[in-house]
Amino acid sequence: MTEAIAMSPLRPILLLLSLLTVAGWVHGTDTPPSRVVSINLCTDQLLLMLADADQIASVSYLSLQPESSFVAEEAKRYPVNHARPEELLALNPDLILTVEFTDRQLLGLLEKLGYRVAQLPMPTSIDGIENNIRRLAELLGQPARGAALIHEMRSALSQIPPQPANQRPKALFYQPRGYTSGNDTLQNEALALAGWSNLATKLDISGYSSIDLESLLLGQPDQIFTSTYTGETRSLAQRQLHHPALRRITHNRPIIEIPFKYWICGGPMIADAVAELHAALPKKQ
Repeated sequence: MTEAIAMSPLRPILLLLSLLTVAGWVHGTDTPPSRVVSINLCTDQLLLMLADADQIASVSYLSLQPESSFVAEEAKRYPVNHARPEELLALNPDLILTVEFTDRQLLGLLEKLGYRVAQLPMPTSIDGIENNIRRLAELLGQPARGAALIHEMRSALSQIPPQPANQRPKALFYQPRGYTSGNDTLQNEALALAGWSNLATKLDISGYSSIDLESLLLGQPDQIFTSTYTGETRSLAQRQLHHPALRRITHNRPIIEIPFKYWICGGPMIADAVAELHAALPKKQ
């Protein structure tokens, strides 16, 4: 009989149910979670910034990639997951963290099995970043730590000298395949805080959208920024960034690379991005 069960196609389901029984999640408890699992880079980073070490059961494998993760070294201390159901249940979590747009089938399965899942929205502003920090800090039972992280970010941003509206040079982000960042993006907010006028918003571009080369040239930006995921790849899409006309309109000012990991997730690292953008402002004569 035991052998028959072992060979049965029902065995994976029985295993899931047994793991669920072991997990024994109880809804409605006020006790801070003690086995938190994050399955997305954006929640990985905030979790590692806010939680006690013994609260963290696992982070996603993406947290180990230094080109996109600000916590790559710290993440090495914890087990990693690939957001597979059998991995997550075996970790016996009492809270699973992810972001909006996560696979609905996975979320449906986890919720059906009774696990507590918290999804954070992808922020497009400083307010959105602060709201995510505050919400996750409350979920973890670490409100003071969340408040301190927000204060640290605000303090760093306050060090950036304001630029008068009539003295803001024009700039934009220009990505492979001709994409740029308009209204309702972190890059737009960072440009504004750093003292630039975002050409993309002047062209009524919202979100991340393409801009044709003609519009870019007619807009006459003083500076072009980009954030490629990695500098190791060479593609036709990236060659577009080296079009000779781009150098001519910026009077041979080279395109400035701002690390992609500032934008892949919204977090307090936005203050570092603003500082780099501010440092790139043309020097006053």
